[in-house]
Amino acid sequence: MPLALDPLRRAPLPPGTKGLPPGLPAGFAAADIAGRGWNLLRGDVPLPAAVLRRSHVAANIAAMQSYLAERGALLAPHGKTTLCPELFARQIDAGAWGITVANVQQLALCHATGVDRVLIANEVVGDAELDALARMAAERPAAEYIFLVDSIAGADQAQAAFARAGGAGPAQVLVEIGFAGGRCGVRSIDAALALAAHVRRLDRLSLRGIEGYEGLLLAADGSADPAATERYLDSVCAAAGAIAAEGLFDVAGGVILSAGGSVYYDMVVDRLARSGLDGARVVIRSGCYVAHDHGFYARHHDQARARATSGAPPALAPALELWARVLSRPEPDLAILSAGKRDLSFDIDLPVADRWFRPGHHAAPERFDDGAVFSLSDQHAFLRLGPSAPAIAVGDVVILGISHPCTTFDRWPLLLEVDDAFTVVVGLRTCF
Repeated sequence: MPLALDPLRRAPLPPGTKGLPPGLPAGFAAADIAGRGWNLLRGDVPLPAAVLRRSHVAANIAAMQSYLAERGALLAPHGKTTLCPELFARQIDAGAWGITVANVQQLALCHATGVDRVLIANEVVGDAELDALARMAAERPAAEYIFLVDSIAGADQAQAAFARAGGAGPAQVLVEIGFAGGRCGVRSIDAALALAAHVRRLDRLSLRGIEGYEGLLLAADGSADPAATERYLDSVCAAAGAIAAEGLFDVAGGVILSAGGSVYYDMVVDRLARSGLDGARVVIRSGCYVAHDHGFYARHHDQARARATSGAPPALAPALELWARVLSRPEPDLAILSAGKRDLSFDIDLPVADRWFRPGHHAAPERFDDGAVFSLSDQHAFLRLGPSAPAIAVGDVVILGISHPCTTFDRWPLLLEVDDAFTVVVGLRTCF
């Protein structure tokens, strides 16, 4: 069933929405952008603007879906990357098994738009959170809303909430397997077995499988990360095998084995597929592939290509970029750009100057060489220019590539999606 996107598309955008020209009529909505023919090269929209390249998004969605399907794995993209239901719909239409979220508020977005299968890749505790989850489960009994447990206390809270909720079926849960120094998750196979046995005794919970998250196994130099990830995935599979041997899983829909899979998706697919559990559903929660990037994920994608653990990785291209204007050239080797911490990612890497464009001078953006962003303030980027850098001037456009797209998406309530001629095709609402 198609997702219910019209309310979001037609909701009025507030005055001052980033990326929109001032002076639009009252009640202007994302749905009103299509067909206006705005073009970034003509300067039809004010900068900065967060821009998604439609052809790259489509290719990324198809490539990751195909890669996992060929290996017998299912994809539940992590929706927290974009929190954009329009993109959720495209991922589901391409064959995604479901959508992953991080909390009950994000589940509510999926619930309102009609996503039928949602995996909350986190523990849900507390009366307010669990009562809301149980209410949503009761309102849509045919939907699958799955979440994590890593403690007897958390399981008991879920039991009580689902007992209070009239009409809700059993809470569908996965036991989370963690590691020392990591975030949530039981720390041993014995603890996993004890928790699984406890869940099995609760009549308002159904134990659907095992979950893990390998994404925090990132050391400073990275050389030991693949081996640490392999050991961790071994522990996830060992815990699943031990629980299965005791007959503690609800196997009616197939046992779910899920891990993150944004950085080490190749290793996750390969190892979980060799778990030895008959009929297991391997569910990968990659999220950033939809936009990819120019930094963190690009580097790890190159490493996956070198490993070739599970064949050639999917062909991914950076789809999200930040268009900024040169505001000032106060020093010979310095340019000040009109985008800063309020506009783009800086939690892992600073943005990179990828291309540049001068209206009336270029037919299309050209490659930017010998320049680096070295600092950001709230609304400005500081770009150091080398001897062979382009002779950019005040008013020129610099197109910034970003690293770790999650923390750019959450700064933009509206993204401008463009075709290959940089004409704005549609506006995409995010819901952070």
